[in-house]
Amino acid sequence: MGENKTMDEKKEIKKDEAKTYVITAAQGIQNPYSAKMYGKNISKGKPNKPLIENIGNYVKSHNAELQICSIPGEYINEIELDPFFYERKDVYIEKNAKQRNEQNKEREKEKREAWSVKEKTTQEFPMHYFWEEIPETDYKITGKRLNSNVRIVGVPEPSQNKDPLVGKQRLTQKHGGNSIILPSPKQNLRPVAVGQAGEYPKLMITTGCCTVPNYNTSNRTGEMAEEAHKYGFAVIDVIDDKIYLPRIVNAQKNGTFVDLGIKYTRGKDPERAETIAMVIGDSHTSEINPKIEKANRDMIKWFKPKYIHYNDVFNALSINLHNLDDTLLQDILHRKGLDSLENEAVITAEYLNENGKIAKEFGGEIVVNYSNHDDMIYRWLTQMKWKGDVVNRKFVYELLSQNIDRGNTLEKMIKYVMPKLSDNIIFLKPGEDRIYEGYQCGAHGHLGKNGAKGSLKSLMEGYGKVIMGHVHQFEINGDSMSVGTSSKIPLDYQLGQPSTSMAANGVVYKGGLMQGIPIIKGHWAKEGFNNVLK
Repeated sequence: MGENKTMDEKKEIKKDEAKTYVITAAQGIQNPYSAKMYGKNISKGKPNKPLIENIGNYVKSHNAELQICSIPGEYINEIELDPFFYERKDVYIEKNAKQRNEQNKEREKEKREAWSVKEKTTQEFPMHYFWEEIPETDYKITGKRLNSNVRIVGVPEPSQNKDPLVGKQRLTQKHGGNSIILPSPKQNLRPVAVGQAGEYPKLMITTGCCTVPNYNTSNRTGEMAEEAHKYGFAVIDVIDDKIYLPRIVNAQKNGTFVDLGIKYTRGKDPERAETIAMVIGDSHTSEINPKIEKANRDMIKWFKPKYIHYNDVFNALSINLHNLDDTLLQDILHRKGLDSLENEAVITAEYLNENGKIAKEFGGEIVVNYSNHDDMIYRWLTQMKWKGDVVNRKFVYELLSQNIDRGNTLEKMIKYVMPKLSDNIIFLKPGEDRIYEGYQCGAHGHLGKNGAKGSLKSLMEGYGKVIMGHVHQFEINGDSMSVGTSSKIPLDYQLGQPSTSMAANGVVYKGGLMQGIPIIKGHWAKEGFNNVLK
C-alpha cells in the first residue's frame, strides 16, 4: 500500500511500532514591516506556555514523541519563531521556509555590516526582519513517515487561508497513498476516496496550534482566520506497521484539553472528564458490522455519556424503495429472512433495547434521531408499495392500526414489536433539537437548507456547531463533525466505486470541547491509554 520503501525506512517503521506521536503547529512572530504597517503587537506568535507545558506532560505520560512544526505568521515570510523555541529539540520547519529564513538571515547580516561602516547618522538601525540578535537556529525538516499508511507532510501554506485542505488530495497520492498530517492553526479532518470501495479512505488532518494567533485582522480574511485559530494538536497512535489511530485534540486557551475522555489540566493529575453526549455512526442494524458494534459498546461503557444519539438505527433493507424492482435481490433477501419488515423491526428493537440496558447502568439516555431510513417506512406505506407484498401485508395492517404519522412511524413500529422497550430510549420527532454545550446533535443530516440534500457544510450554516450522521463519512471542520457508519463496508451499492465510508463516533465533553474518534480494525484506543489515571 504505497510507494516502495528502502531497508532503512522499513527498519524505522518497525522501531516505531506501538508509538504515539503528538503534532502541533507554532506560528511565526510579527516582523518589523508588519508592525510598521498594521501596528506593533508583540503578542503575535507568542507561545501559549500553559498549553505547551500541558502538552509536554501528556507526552511524558504517554511516552510519546512531540513535534512542534513551524508555520508562517500573518504573511508567508513571517517564518521566525519566538525565542522561546530556539533551544528546543522538538521543533521542525518546512524545508522551503527554512531555506527562505536562512536567506533572510544572510540579507540581514549584509545590511547590518553595510550600516556599521557608515558614519554616524540619524538613520535607524536596519532591523528589517525579526532579530535583535540573529539566532543560530537549525530546526529539523518537517516530514516523517509514522507507519506505512500515514506520514507528516510540510507544505508552504499561508496561515490565513480559509481551508488548508483545499487541493491537498493530490498529496495523498504523491506520498505513496498515505494519509497525511499537515501542521496548521486550524483543526480539520477530511477523507479522500480510494480504490473500488476500499475499506478505509485516506485522511488529511490538520493539527491546531500552540501559539497565540498572528493574523492581519485589518482585513476580512485575517479576521476570519483568527476566529478559526484552534489551540490543540493531533495525536497518532501507531499500533503497528499498518494500523494507526488518529485524533484531533482541541484545547482551551488556559491549556486544558480532553483526549479519549481523560481531562488534562496544567498542574493537576489527569482525571476522568464528564461526557455529555456521544453520536454513534449510522447503525443500519440489519447490516451492522459486529466488530464495529463491539467497539461502539466498549466506548459507551468507557465514556458513560448522558445522551447517546443513534442515526439510521433502522436500515429498511426489507422495504428499501431503491431495491423493490430488483427481483434477484428480493429472492436473496427472502432466503435470509431479510425481506420481512417485522423481522427487521424486531432486530432493530432488540438492538436498541440492549444498548438501552447498557446506558441505564450509568443513567444514560438513548436518543434516536429522526433519519431518512426511518422515513422510508412511512413512504413505503403511503405509496402503497406493499399491496402485492405477501410477506409484509399482514404486518402492514397491524402497523396501520397504531395511529402512525410521518414523525412517529419508527417509534410506533418498534414499540409494537417490543412493548417493554427500555424506558430510557427516546425517539426524536422531525424538527426536535438536542443541543449540548452549543453542539446540535439531534439532526441526522439528510435534510439540508430549503429542501436540499444535507451536507456538513450546509448544516454548519444552519446550526453553527453540529455533529451529524447520514453521509457515512468521518469529517471535522473546525467546530463541526460528521460521524461515520457502523455498517459493513463496502455495502453492495458501493462496490466498484471509490468510497470515503468508515467507522467513527463523536463525543461532546462538559465545558464545550468535542472530539471525533475513528474505529480502525475494531480499535479506537491503544492498549493502556487510561493508565495515566490514578
